Amino acid sequence: MSREKRRYHSEDEEGRARKRRRTTEVVDIEDRLESLITRVGEKSTSSLESNLEGLSSVLEADLPNYKERILKIICTCAANLPEKITVYSTLVGLLNAKNYSCGEEILDMLLENLTEILNAGQFDRARLMVRFLADLVNCRVLMPSGLLEFFDKLLAATMEENIPQVRSDWFVYTVLSALPWAGKELSEKKSQEFERLLSTIESYVSQRPKIHIPALRVWSTDEPHPQEEYLDCLWAQIKKMKSDNWQEKHIRRPYLAFDDVLGDALQHTLPTFTLPPQKDGMVYPLPHVVYRMFDYTDVPEAGPSMPGAHAIERYLVEEGIQRTIHAHFKDRKECANQLFNLPGTSKVPFHYCLIEVIFSEMFRLPNSRHAQIFYGSLIIELCKLQPNSIPGVVAQATELLYERLNTMNTTCAERLVYWLSYHLSNFQFKWGWEEWVSATETGLDSPQCVFLNELFESIKRLSYHQFLVENIPEGLHTLLPVAPVPNYRFKDEEGELPGADVAKQLLEAIRAKKDVDQLQTILNNIPANATGQEDLNADVPTIDHTFPLLRLDVLLHVVLKLGAKSFSHSFSALTKFHKLLKAVIVNEEAQIHCLKIVNEFWSTNPQMMVVLIDKLVRMQITDCSAVVNWLFSKDMKDNFTKLYVWEVMTSTLKKMSKHTNKVSCEVQEAKEKLTKLEEKAKKQTGEATGEPQPEPCTEEEVDKKQQQLDELTEKLENAQREQKQLFLIIFQRFIMILTEHIVRSEQHQVDVDSHWFKYTTERLQEILITNHHQVFQYLSSLETLLFTSDLDPRILSLFNHFKALRA
Repeated sequence: MSREKRRYHSEDEEGRARKRRRTTEVVDIEDRLESLITRVGEKSTSSLESNLEGLSSVLEADLPNYKERILKIICTCAANLPEKITVYSTLVGLLNAKNYSCGEEILDMLLENLTEILNAGQFDRARLMVRFLADLVNCRVLMPSGLLEFFDKLLAATMEENIPQVRSDWFVYTVLSALPWAGKELSEKKSQEFERLLSTIESYVSQRPKIHIPALRVWSTDEPHPQEEYLDCLWAQIKKMKSDNWQEKHIRRPYLAFDDVLGDALQHTLPTFTLPPQKDGMVYPLPHVVYRMFDYTDVPEAGPSMPGAHAIERYLVEEGIQRTIHAHFKDRKECANQLFNLPGTSKVPFHYCLIEVIFSEMFRLPNSRHAQIFYGSLIIELCKLQPNSIPGVVAQATELLYERLNTMNTTCAERLVYWLSYHLSNFQFKWGWEEWVSATETGLDSPQCVFLNELFESIKRLSYHQFLVENIPEGLHTLLPVAPVPNYRFKDEEGELPGADVAKQLLEAIRAKKDVDQLQTILNNIPANATGQEDLNADVPTIDHTFPLLRLDVLLHVVLKLGAKSFSHSFSALTKFHKLLKAVIVNEEAQIHCLKIVNEFWSTNPQMMVVLIDKLVRMQITDCSAVVNWLFSKDMKDNFTKLYVWEVMTSTLKKMSKHTNKVSCEVQEAKEKLTKLEEKAKKQTGEATGEPQPEPCTEEEVDKKQQQLDELTEKLENAQREQKQLFLIIFQRFIMILTEHIVRSEQHQVDVDSHWFKYTTERLQEILITNHHQVFQYLSSLETLLFTSDLDPRILSLFNHFKALRA
């Protein structure tokens, strides 16, 4: 290589090396800035005020080169670390006092981000950003008049026409939730304008429809604690705060220490903000009812008293707990540690507030925000961290819940069963069972007895039957489930029962490892039209079936017997004889009969029943519609109020929804691929110059993708049609059995509102609201075909409650 070329390559390499060093230095500085900003406000040997002052000086020096990056980090931290909102507002205030343009730019960035996340439907994040904006008033960054104008624009949603109420509710709630931070400043600086704003809110809150409330209540009564709708409750808390001259004792306000510095800062008005319009398909947060379990009478007198239901401190503490749970739900240990490190816990009976909020999240209707098992595991972690206090509060809460079962929502009572059985399994099932023996005196259909029966069934799943017999007091043995023993119909060796001889041959052939064809030959010894009832009930007219009934009885009983040892044995048997089963289960009538056999064989083991039915659906031996029709059949009448029945129902609906969602995603993905391919083809056509193209024309690829999209679209339409039909079957059956009950009760002049009627109506409500995303797609069909105006008002009201959720 010549000297000139060597010099050229050497200079080029040096240039690249300098560029790499410069890039690395920038990244290192940005990482350092992010670490400093993120960690400010955490425990330190220095005071928070000195840390903020030092950080503001560091950031001021870096503003000329890294202003955009610094402001982005602050905005992100304010939304991701809401417990430190006042820390970041103080930081922005100090930067604004030193650099006026910095305050202006962060306001611009905040409103730009707010618009983006509102359009993206990230409503929790948007609410926290509005709160951050409000707190900037206290730090002399934003003028009070500018904040009031901004609030007015948010409240303009209440004047919009043809929008869902959940949209206007959310904007009102967002403004209200920011007032604990900015209310005092607005009241002092712009009292008249602020009063007008509060009047607007009061007018809206007092006039808005609240048809949805009954569907979301954990308790059906307001005794001993009122169950208030969330917007009503927060408005009452804000009014109480106003009457207390906007005083509160919970929010940390570090900017008060910098009053001299911030007092001289120039304030900004907000840039123009336009409220994003309503978009079709936008799903706003659903309303909820504020859960109350404890009051001042439930906490020890020696410690701090429980804030009243309308004290703003109650809202602030509860919201802080909820935010922490939501932020750390993926790690229960970290979540538990973060909860005990929340600020201000010494001012309230925190352990009681904590357990109340966890149960409120667990019982939240229509659906909890996280998996039920998370809340159970979180409570266990809290018990481990505070073994001298938390277990006692949990036990007290459990007793209160048990006492109030008669007014508890059925869905929540079910969640309580599963939580308590799981919780006790982590503590060797030790409990004061003797105190609950008196429940047997109230009647076996009382809420307490039903609860205990289901609790013991759930505990049996996590232990074993003999354990219950040995550890539960004899006074409760009448509520214990029976031993889980399989019921094989053809166990009579003499073979007197129709099909018994073939069942015996089939078992012997399977054990001799005969192939499927040989097994089918043995099974065919039973005539296709044989039902097994010909000889037993000669005087009773036989019912014609569209499938080989006795063959199915024999085959499925044999398969279930072979797999009776465990779940895995059962799965293996069903898989091995899948071909034989499909040959005899030829239609929905056969599928329903198949489910009857499973129920007969495992009548003493509901868990096995649930698991096997799930497997049958997965293997496409039975359809979802057959499962639903079986659950509502007369054969299941005595078991209709058992939890395992609704476990099967929920599992079936989830499978159908999961399948539909999967196909929908596949269609969306295919559309995106087709669009990209069409754009590519157009681009090639547009660039055509008569010269040979570097790539072949993609017309055939486009046609192929279009064909795939058409096939997937048809698959989606079929899935949605099946889902719609499934919901129609469920709701039609509910209406039929409820209407029959009402008519029968009126004819016999007995009270309609029996335990069964309450249970069934609440299960109907559960299916409606927990599947609201899917059911709303078929709203017009349901209104036209089932929930018509001539329906009994007690049934129709449930549908109206459901519609009001997203009205």
